Amino acid sequence: MNGPWNQISTLLVGFNNINFPAIFTPTWQLSLALLVLGIVFYNFQGRRMHAYSVFLDLNEWLMWTSVGVFSLLLMYSVFGFDFLFVLPTMIGGAAIFLWIRFWHFPPLIRAYEERLARQRYFQRSKTSHPSETIRAKAAAKPKRRKR
Repeated sequence: MNGPWNQISTLLVGFNNINFPAIFTPTWQLSLALLVLGIVFYNFQGRRMHAYSVFLDLNEWLMWTSVGVFSLLLMYSVFGFDFLFVLPTMIGGAAIFLWIRFWHFPPLIRAYEERLARQRYFQRSKTSHPSETIRAKAAAKPKRRKR
């Protein structure tokens, strides 16, 4: 009588190279790489997009999620936690990343872009004539005569 109910014992086994040889090494290597990349990209994007608050918020959410999820996975790998903790962290982390990127922030980004477009439109409509935006030439200085 084998079935999925007999596989529950797999969840109560330590997460190490002996029990999970196929996924242990890729898990800790990817966790370390993605943790470092998340922090580097956050710092790079923070300098690049300092004027765009919504994109900074998105990057901050992604960075803190990556710090949380990937540091937990590294900790589980180092200390050999049961797979019972590793599997929900992987699935939950992936779900949180998807939620942040595809459900939570797209409406905020759309509203931010509409607000910027409205601001640009009103700035253009304030000037009624193109000649108002052109600077007048500076008056020419009279030339001094040499003696």
